[in-house]
Amino acid sequence: MSTQTTLSDGDKGSQVLFWGCFIALITTAFGFIARMFLIPTWAGEFGLDPAQAGRLAGIGIWPFAGSIIGFSLCIDKIGYKASMGFACLGHIIWAIMGVSAYYVSQGGNTETAFELLYWGSLILALGNGTVEAFINPVVATMFSSEKTKWLNILHAGWPGGLVVAG
Repeated sequence: MSTQTTLSDGDKGSQVLFWGCFIALITTAFGFIARMFLIPTWAGEFGLDPAQAGRLAGIGIWPFAGSIIGFSLCIDKIGYKASMGFACLGHIIWAIMGVSAYYVSQGGNTETAFELLYWGSLILALGNGTVEAFINPVVATMFSSEKTKWLNILHAGWPGGLVVAG
């Protein structure tokens, strides 16, 4: 007989965890779209040419998709807690690098500012994909008898985050 407790639909603990996943998805969407909205501003502020602006846009997309797939394949071995920590750290590092790029550019070093934005965007995209990789199985497992309903509610967080950032 197992001593492990499972969360069932409607359990208070599963509701708290669900809303944590929902907020993580809102944060992911917010970071994704806010960065995209900032690219034209950065292009003007840092004197980026259209190719550099395009590189900044692209580096926020393909690693996002790649990390969803990559983390989904190994999340059970890595663990959900470690994945959540990685995602959180990715968002924090991105914020630090994004703000640092502004201060570096004020000193006239726009090339280093671009590099900070570029690598920070890569880190953010990896963190964003990690969020997607852990929230889906967590919610599907917690609400196994109503997966579709709860996954649909969960994914309302994506457009919610886009709207909040917009």
